Parts: sequence; C-alpha cells; structure tokens
Amino acid sequence: MNKLNYKKIFAVAFTVISVGAVIAANNKKPDFLQTKVFKEKAMAPRLAMARHVSSDSYFENAQTEAFAEDIMEEDFENADSAQIQSEKKKIKNADVNLQVKNLSETFTAIESWVKKYGGYISSSNENSTSINITAHIPADDFDKAMESTGTLGKIKNKNINERDVTEQYYDVKTRLENKRILIAKFQDYLTKAKNIQEILQVESQLSNATSEFENLQGQLNRLSKEVAFSKVNLYAQLPESKTESGIILPDTKSEFYGFITNIVNFIMHYLWSILYIVICGTLFAMLFIFVYWICFGKIGLLRKIFNKIK
Repeated sequence: MNKLNYKKIFAVAFTVISVGAVIAANNKKPDFLQTKVFKEKAMAPRLAMARHVSSDSYFENAQTEAFAEDIMEEDFENADSAQIQSEKKKIKNADVNLQVKNLSETFTAIESWVKKYGGYISSSNENSTSINITAHIPADDFDKAMESTGTLGKIKNKNINERDVTEQYYDVKTRLENKRILIAKFQDYLTKAKNIQEILQVESQLSNATSEFENLQGQLNRLSKEVAFSKVNLYAQLPESKTESGIILPDTKSEFYGFITNIVNFIMHYLWSILYIVICGTLFAMLFIFVYWICFGKIGLLRKIFNKIK
C-alpha cells in the first residue's frame, strides 16, 4: 500500500471522528440551559428590542418594561414545571350525613372532633330535629378525620370530592410575582419623573398594576386557604318523627299526602260513577227502545200475535 493511500485512510478516519465528536457535543445538554442565566441570555434580544425606544420619557420606558415583563411571563409561565409536579395542590371537600340520638351531645362531639384534628367551625345551624355544621380540617389530617366520622353517629351518606388546582395555583403565584416586580419598577419611574404629565401617566399604570396585584393576591389567598384546610359539611339528624326531648311528632308530610290522595281518589271514583251511569244508562235506554220497536213498534211482533189470538 503506497503513501498516498495511507493519507486517504487517515483523512477519512479523522473526518468520521470529528463528525462523531460534534454530534455527541450537540446531543449533550449542558446544565446551564436550565438556569435562570440562560433564560435571561436567550431573552436578551427580545428584551433589548422591547426596551429600544426613541424617546427619554419615563412613561415610555415604563410601558416598555411592562411589555418586557409580559414577554417573560408568557414564555416562562411553565418554567417551574418540575416543581409543580412535585408539589401538588389539591382541594378536598366532604359531605357527611349522620343519624344521631341526641343533638346537643352530637354538637359537643363534633366540636371535640374538629379540635382534635386542629380545625375550626365556620358556621352552624340547628333546629328541633337536626344540626348542620361547616368545619375546616387541615389537609394533612383530612383522611384520618374522614375515617373517624363513624364515632359521631350512624353514617347515612358520605361524599368526598378532590380537585387538583396545581396549575391554577402556580399560574396565579407566577403572575403575582411578576406584578410585584412591575409595581416596584413603576414606583422607581415615579421618583424619576420630570414633569406632571409623566407623573400622571406612570401613576395610572401603577394604579392598574396595583389593582391587578391585589386581585391576584386575593385569588392566591383563597386557593391557599382551600388547599390548607379541607371543608367538611356535617349534617346530623334525629330519627324520623322524633325531637330532642324524644317526643314523636306527627308525620305531617305523610298525613298531608294521604289527605290529598283520599281527595283525589274520591273525585276519581265520583267521575267514574257518573261515567258508568251515563254509559250504562244509554245502553239500557237503547236496548229498551230496540225491544219496544221490535215488539210494539213499527214491526210489532207481539202486537200482531196478540191480535191473532183475539
């Protein structure tokens, strides 16, 4: 094999090795791709374009910063997806119907039950035959609390609902943080305003951003509260036709239903009787007329027979 062939083989091998190294390097994802620094570098051209203005007005700069903030929010709203997957946010609610023997004792038992699991009662209603209590139990103890509801009375019905609000929770939280940064920028622009017009313009933007921030903060507070404390509606009722003192009440519902039923039955019987009389009376009248017509009428069979006998 001559010297020229060796050179060709070496060149081909070198080329193959180089191409393989480049492909391997491109397939490997550096860790800095997931960092905030990389995100800022990737967004630099867009932000620079957004911040490029021809005027020195603070209001125009404030508008540009707001636009830049919207870009960041739009592009990176799912940047913490790994964190979202590991920190699920769920709202759990339950409805429990109980049959009990004594309402006052049941109310005391429910208070102790709620206190045992570190919860609180937000509302309660009571009448002579039942009580309705809305309680809030820490989410961490919700399952244990539901397992022990049988100690409060005889369970007639129990419904447990669970709703995943992870995406909604972190979306509101991210938007809230973006608005917080935006408000700080507007406040900084306000201190650097050159005239009344710029002050009024920046204050208008600041007022809108503050209103949106407060709205988002309220949403986040409600979600956080519902996630942290599960709502439990407890309905306890005495046995049918009994009061707290044990007196058996008349079953007015059944009595009224029976009364209405009797009236309807009477009317129906009366109408059927009239209909029966009308139908039967008509038939009898028609039959009588027919017999009379055969025997004594135009045909007069009996009349002719009587005449022959005479």
